[in-house]
Amino acid sequence: MGASKSANGDVPRSAIFAASPHGYLILDTDLIIIDVNDRYLFMTGTKAEDLVGKHLFDAFPDDPSDATADGTNNLGKSLEIVAATGKQHRMAVQKYNIPIRDSADGAFEEKYWQPLNTPVFEDGKLIALIHHVEDVTSEFIGRRDQAIRLNLAKQVSGIGYGELDLQTGTANISQELANLFGYADTEGTIPMAKLFRRIHPDDLAHVNQSLGETMANDATVNADYRIVLPNGETRWLNTRGEVLFEHDKPARFIGATLDLTHSKKREEVLQKTLTERDKLLEQKETLLGDVNHRIKNSLHLVSSILRLEAASVDDASVKHSLQQASLRVHAVSSVHELIYKSHNVTHVDVGEYIPQLVDFLSASTETDSKQIETVVDAQSVTVPTDLAINLALLINELVTNAHKHAFVAREQGRVDVRLHQEGDLLALKVSDDGIGNAESVDRVGLGSKIVAGIVGQLGATMDKRATEHGYCVEIEVPMPAG
Repeated sequence: MGASKSANGDVPRSAIFAASPHGYLILDTDLIIIDVNDRYLFMTGTKAEDLVGKHLFDAFPDDPSDATADGTNNLGKSLEIVAATGKQHRMAVQKYNIPIRDSADGAFEEKYWQPLNTPVFEDGKLIALIHHVEDVTSEFIGRRDQAIRLNLAKQVSGIGYGELDLQTGTANISQELANLFGYADTEGTIPMAKLFRRIHPDDLAHVNQSLGETMANDATVNADYRIVLPNGETRWLNTRGEVLFEHDKPARFIGATLDLTHSKKREEVLQKTLTERDKLLEQKETLLGDVNHRIKNSLHLVSSILRLEAASVDDASVKHSLQQASLRVHAVSSVHELIYKSHNVTHVDVGEYIPQLVDFLSASTETDSKQIETVVDAQSVTVPTDLAINLALLINELVTNAHKHAFVAREQGRVDVRLHQEGDLLALKVSDDGIGNAESVDRVGLGSKIVAGIVGQLGATMDKRATEHGYCVEIEVPMPAG
């Protein structure tokens, strides 16, 4: 470099360069070594005459015994970037073994470096390249020793770490990350392409998009994706990390990768199980719907036959019994019809079917000589189908009983049916403005026995009484849990 003076004119610049505590190698634009300082010679175990005048990669070739050695390739790319852009380029930590000078067998020493390459201009023209390195071998090996101690934890957690050099297209990866991508016994710097070629073709665009958005918005990468190993195995991974910028441009990506394969497989099994369950439930609903439809049709047929039988007999007592049986069968049939129409095989909205049932009962029991008004106040309450069927039978007996006994020797009257939920009770009230005499209260016919049996079965309470304006029956049914 000559013996030019420093700025104060007293100390030669060559002396300052030689004594610098950092290692420097000066290259011309053809990568010929033109100068080197003492610190660099010490770190590499060389002499100036071993280096000056030689091509960089002749002086420091790749270790031929290391099949993964790519130091010359990575350093060459970095120097090309510096020459092309005219800007510094800091490389990720590189494994770059160096020859042991005067070694009889041409051995190499394992070394790890942190390189920084800088352009030198004169009158706007690139005239040289400064290759500055720090020997980080002891720190790197220290971290590796620590990594060995943490290796078990890493294997259990399935986490790998890596750093991508976005300008040179290289990646510095941990052993665990290499294992995740199926590169056994690989650690250190490898081409990024080796990692990306393992990404599933259907997920590659997603990964590139996530990385691109991070570089554009200075955000954090968080991407789930699949990789395909050489044996055809598919593995799910999640990578999270951040992009570091140099000269306002994305330079490096540092991230951690987690193996999600086990949890993804469990999700797939769970999803498959849920899908199969939903299919079975759908089939069950369809089957039960069909069963209710068939039951409704069968009961409707029985009810019709009973009505026809009633119309064909002359005995008043037999006719009445057949008519009552027909109404009871219809009451149950109406619930099954509603179940079929609602597509809910387990529950029924009683507020929907009770008015229909009462209208049918009124029409079936009316005669030309009497005009009985029936008023329904039914709250929308959803109950299990078995309770709905019991309520239908209760209403059938109470309403038909009112039509039969409350309006003796009267042409007009009114029957009120009220069903409301009151707290944890379902309150059914059937009242009329008929004669309200005690004789009807004490009747013990089949209808009364049916009502008493259902009340006992449901654990309900019943209050029957004559009122000032007629007769009233109140039944309180405990609401089923759930």
